[in-house]
Amino acid sequence: MDWRGNEIELTASGGGVFAFVNPWEGVVRGSVEPWPPPELVQKLYQSNHSKAFAGAAKSGATSYLGYYSDLQSMHSEDAVTWSLFGPIAYASSDVRARFTTELLELLGFPKTVGNARIWLWRRLHHPDTRVSGGPEIDFAIQTGDTSILGESKWRSGLGGNQGAKRDKDQIQLRVEYCIKHGAEVYPQVSQFIVLAVGRGSNLLTDVHRALGGAKVMMCETTWDKLGGLSANPFSGEFRAHLAWRTKYSKE
Repeated sequence: MDWRGNEIELTASGGGVFAFVNPWEGVVRGSVEPWPPPELVQKLYQSNHSKAFAGAAKSGATSYLGYYSDLQSMHSEDAVTWSLFGPIAYASSDVRARFTTELLELLGFPKTVGNARIWLWRRLHHPDTRVSGGPEIDFAIQTGDTSILGESKWRSGLGGNQGAKRDKDQIQLRVEYCIKHGAEVYPQVSQFIVLAVGRGSNLLTDVHRALGGAKVMMCETTWDKLGGLSANPFSGEFRAHLAWRTKYSKE
């Protein structure tokens, strides 16, 4: 039984990680129609972890798509990211504005937002080389004077070995984008926020917090705190989804 009380089918890898047979049963849909949305469709690429399944488990993992996608995993941070931000991105402008206002207050930047755009998994040009194929932003929120670039985590830590010299991590690369190119790309933005979201508040180090300056701030929060934002009309289902996924995810 899933968090909605519906009967679903799971399979498991050789390491005991659960996976959804039907990838759409692992996310909160909200009121998004038509389904599926393009943001999730682009995440249905074949996984490099397919070999983790064998026998009947492999048959189950590949029965829906004809192959296994990481979006099916109980550990999928993309599924969690969509389940919170995806339905809001497709909600009314009033919902997006109220959610963003409440989020900024949570992060310590209280202000009333009149309009906000929310998008998922878009790539920026590379801050070192200015070419395409730069960092993929898990989620971003843009208002008239504020830009939030978000990095989502579930079980993993921040990825390193990034940048032209492979000497930066994910947060550093996003901060450098804001410092080097933010003013030119977003001349109206007076505050950039690089936000890390995880199961606990332990992603950012003192090195990260020293980056940026007055115009580029580093913040972190948890999925649990984000799920408590009342401006999200789907917060009840997201919290139930979060508790259910936490229960069945390996530490």
